[in-house]
Amino acid sequence: MKFSAAGRAGALSQILSFVLVALVASASAGLGSTLFYAIVAGAVLPGLALRHLFPSSRLLWIAFVNLVAIYASVFALFTEEIFAGVMPRTLAIGFAFPILAFMLGCWVQRHAVRGAINDATPHMEQNLSVALVWLAPVWLVGVLVVALEVLKPDAIGNDATFLVAMASIAAIVAVVSRDVALFLVEVGILFEEFFARVRHLLVPAFAFLVVYALLVVVFAAAYTILSNAGQQDHFRIAASTRALSYSEALHFSITTLSTVGYGDIVPASGFGRGLAAVQVVVGTLLLLFGVSEILEYSREQRRQREKSR
Repeated sequence: MKFSAAGRAGALSQILSFVLVALVASASAGLGSTLFYAIVAGAVLPGLALRHLFPSSRLLWIAFVNLVAIYASVFALFTEEIFAGVMPRTLAIGFAFPILAFMLGCWVQRHAVRGAINDATPHMEQNLSVALVWLAPVWLVGVLVVALEVLKPDAIGNDATFLVAMASIAAIVAVVSRDVALFLVEVGILFEEFFARVRHLLVPAFAFLVVYALLVVVFAAAYTILSNAGQQDHFRIAASTRALSYSEALHFSITTLSTVGYGDIVPASGFGRGLAAVQVVVGTLLLLFGVSEILEYSREQRRQREKSR
């Protein structure tokens, strides 16, 4: 079976979305915990249900899966700071409340959502303003919880208060589920356009990375040769001055070219400082001219596509 480029890109975006959720779930909740399974299930099962419910828009469920990853991250911050004493099973139940409310709202308003999805003229600015409006009461719930934490610490941090807060958020999400669904569709459109443009930049970006890697290797070799030449120590590693190994020289070359400069390896002689300065200048020029060429290539590709149309 052969797949088109768009089909392969769509499959890749789906895989990457689920991988992102799994990574966030593992990092925020711990691999194998109750909340971990709640996050993964909260992305996969509703995502598949949205795909079945609205088959004309795969962008909706892909954007939803990515939103679950963001929601899990915010949820982790929210619970770690305020509800650290809540039972793990209760955390999983509370996490699922807004997702279940969204799915319920989409089911109840499925005809309105389908009609809006089939509308070929997106209204991103309008839906963005609506999204900000429905986010306001959600954030208000969070502000009230934080205020109670400051004023009455004993009243916060228990399972009952946590479930009430999450149920309040779920009620808001259920009411505005149609607007949220439309917003997710248009966010998905923006992502698709972004990745379509990125695909056209793969060739110049790869050329830039090749030149960048060559500079890293060339200067790493120069640092290694310099550090082993003569009796003078040209580099300081931690608290001692000694010759660089090639792996250390590669590390120093990368951090110097990127102008990060961790400070774990520093030049300790005039020759070392001069060579590092040359690499910084060359790297800056590469960045300026490389980005300029990539942008020019992008503009040329856009002009060719417009001519072909």
